[in-house]
Amino acid sequence: MSTYRRDYKRFIVNDSASLVTDNGVERPLILEDLSARGAGVIGNYPFQINEEVSVVIYAPFFFDKPALKEAKTVWCKEINENLWQAGLDFGIGNLINFSSALQNS
Repeated sequence: MSTYRRDYKRFIVNDSASLVTDNGVERPLILEDLSARGAGVIGNYPFQINEEVSVVIYAPFFFDKPALKEAKTVWCKEINENLWQAGLDFGIGNLINFSSALQNS
């Protein structure tokens, strides 16, 4: 597996996010960390590897309004009973530009 996800500075955020299902329902997540290319999240459901997901990120330090990002699940592990940690990849063409995110805050 490539180490591309470590090529971008990670910010520990411990904020909230939500996964948007195909039928528009938002399922809560804890946003652990955020980088230009991806995010670490925790949810009370397992994530399927290579699953394409939509995520709403509520990180007021970086964004003045919630940010919607398309991502793919690259890894998932159970960390406790009914609690999973996952890594999401936004893709190289969908990077977060932190300098403009911070200017808009």
